[in-house]
Parts: sequence; structure tokens; C-alpha cells
Amino acid sequence: MKKLSLRLLIISFMLSVALLAGCSQQASEVDNNNDIDKAQNGQEASNEKENNESEQNANDKETEQVSENQDERTIVIGNGDEVILPPASEINKFITTSVPIPSSYLLMGGDVDKLVGINPGSKAESKYSILFKISPELHNVADSFMEGQDVNVEEMLKLNPDLVLYYGGFTKQGDLFKSIGIPTIDTKAKEGSDSIELMMHRIKLLGEVFDLEGFEEINDYAHAVKDEIHQRTSNIEEDKKVKSLVLFRISEKGIMVDGKGMQGDDWILSSGAVNAAADVNGITNANMEQIYKWNPDIIYIFNNGMPEDLINNTIEGQDWSQIKAVQNGRVYKIPTGTSRWFPANTDTPLMMKWMAKLNYPDLFSDFDMEQELRDYYKKFFNYDISDEDIIKTLNPIREEIFVGGSGKQM
Repeated sequence: MKKLSLRLLIISFMLSVALLAGCSQQASEVDNNNDIDKAQNGQEASNEKENNESEQNANDKETEQVSENQDERTIVIGNGDEVILPPASEINKFITTSVPIPSSYLLMGGDVDKLVGINPGSKAESKYSILFKISPELHNVADSFMEGQDVNVEEMLKLNPDLVLYYGGFTKQGDLFKSIGIPTIDTKAKEGSDSIELMMHRIKLLGEVFDLEGFEEINDYAHAVKDEIHQRTSNIEEDKKVKSLVLFRISEKGIMVDGKGMQGDDWILSSGAVNAAADVNGITNANMEQIYKWNPDIIYIFNNGMPEDLINNTIEGQDWSQIKAVQNGRVYKIPTGTSRWFPANTDTPLMMKWMAKLNYPDLFSDFDMEQELRDYYKKFFNYDISDEDIIKTLNPIREEIFVGGSGKQM
């Protein structure tokens, strides 16, 4: 009996130990599971926090990018293309390879200190142009990055420009500038533009690019001049109109005339005359036989050559003595003011008045060109032109430079 009781006691003890061990193991597993759950929950919370922070940073960057993009502007150029530009306030340095741009920029009141590079042709004109008297700082603007129409990229990049303005007729320049990655503007107007439209296209474009004011005033004046000349000449019978000829270039090497559709043609038509060379297209070579056939009443000379060369008949291989314009002494050199008045530039209204008066002196007897120059340069450039400069402007010196070749715009 005692042995049975002892056995029962031992069995009871062993069951108690086993039961306690099982409970301990279960508690341990529960604790471990709790620890794992806590770790997993902590990792998930950490991951969620990191994801939220990452998403917030991405949103912040996107917001910053949107803000930056909102500051950018889209400019529509002459050929209809859209160009994205930084804000005008961020354009601190620019260069231009287009000769007429500096005068247009100054007319709009642009800051000359921002102009760090210009076409050598602009510098060459400084010998007889008043532009460099209006703004002497232009003498300090670099031009060594160009030779002819070729651009030295290394020298240009030294100027560190934020923007480049070029004439779209020189596609090689445009391709070069775009390949470098510098914001680039083609200043060429749409095809078929007349002289006033060419002038105003550049001025309006510069106003948009640099956030400058003044377009409306010069635009109204230029169109008023055009309308006035048209009104006075519109009733002239066709066979009574003056027959004019523009010599694009003349020397012993040959004669080039502005035929139909070119800048000279527009000057002639807008001043109420007819183009003697209207039966040829574009800028073309001509011989004396053609000149005799055309027999113009008046001749205007652009590049090279001077009126006395024709009047005194000093060009070898050419006899101008039989031409009506030469016989009557009606041969004129196209003037130079802020720039050469041909092609169209900021002096276009003056060019139109000057040519209209020469074509029809009686009809435009009230056009006092000396006073016109005084008023114009004072009004639009705030410059008091001297009597000496007026004489130089209306009587340009002999010049040998030849800029471009389009004869239409630059």
C-alpha cells in the first residue's frame, strides 16, 4: 500500500513538472511571437514613414520644378516656331550675329551692358554710323568671335552668353548655336514681309525677349509714314510714275540689281515708284545692255560704288552716260544713320521719306530731311544729332564692306 502511494506521488510529481514545462514553452512561444510581431510592425511603420518622406520629397521637387517651369516663357518667332526662354531678368548676357539688332535693341531702351558680342559688320559701320555716338559703350563689345559669318565657338563661349540672336538665313549659325545648347532666337521675319514689317518684327521680338516697352509708339509712327506716302502717291498714273533702279552692288567686276521681290523692290514700291528691274527676280547680275533697256529715271546705290562713279563715267568697261538718271544727275547713295538704311532697320521710316522725296520732290516738298533726322533721333533715341552728323548721314562716305548676301534682311 505504501509502495502504491509512493508510486502515485512520483507519477503526480512528474505530471506536474511536465505540465509546468509545457506552460513555460507555450509562454515562451507567445513571447517570441509577440516580439516578432512587434519587430514586423516596427519595420512596417518605419518603411511607411520612409515611403511617406520619399513621396513628400518627390512632391516637393515636382513643385519646385513646376515653379521653375512657370517662370519660363514661350516666344513665337518669325517662322512660327516656339522657343522656350528663361525669364528676362535671368538674361544677363547675350550676343547677336545679326547686324541690325544693336540699333533695334537701343531704340527699345535695352541695357547695353548685357550686349557682350556683336557682328564685326556692326563695328565696321561705326566709322560712319551715329549708333556708336548714341552709345559709345558699343566700342567695347566683343566681335572677335566672328569672321565674316563664321563663328569661333571657343571664343564665343568665353563671353558666357545666356542667349544668342542670329539671322535665320544663315542656317549654319543656327545649327551651331543649337548644338551647343544655348537658348537661340532666329530674328528672321516671315517670308514676304515688307520693310515696315521687317523693322517692327525685330523690335517687337526684342521687346518680348527682354521685356522692353516702346513698341506701340514706333509701330504707330512707322505705319503713319507708310500710309502718308501711299496716300500721296496712290493717284499717280502708272505711266507717270518714276522708274527707279537699285544697284545692289557695282564695280568694274560687274553690276548687281535688286529685281522683283527683294528689299530694293519694296523700297521703290513703297515710295510710289516702279522698279525698272521688275522683269528679273531677286538679286541678279545685269549688263549695260539691260540697263540701257530699262533706262531708269533715278538710281540708288547700296553696296560699293558712288554716284560720281556713274556721273563721271569712271567705271572701266561700263558706259553710263546714255542713262537718263545719270544725264539728269539723279544718282544717290543710300544713307547710313544708326545703321545702313538698306536693308530695313530702325531707320526705315527715314529711308521711306528720303526716297519718296527724291522720287517726287514736288509732291513731298514739305519733307525737310535734315529736320526729320533731328526729330526722329531725338524722339526714339533721345539723341541730339549734330549738323555735322546730319551731313554725314545724308552723304555717306565710300564704303567697301559687304555684309550678308540676302539683300532682304539680316
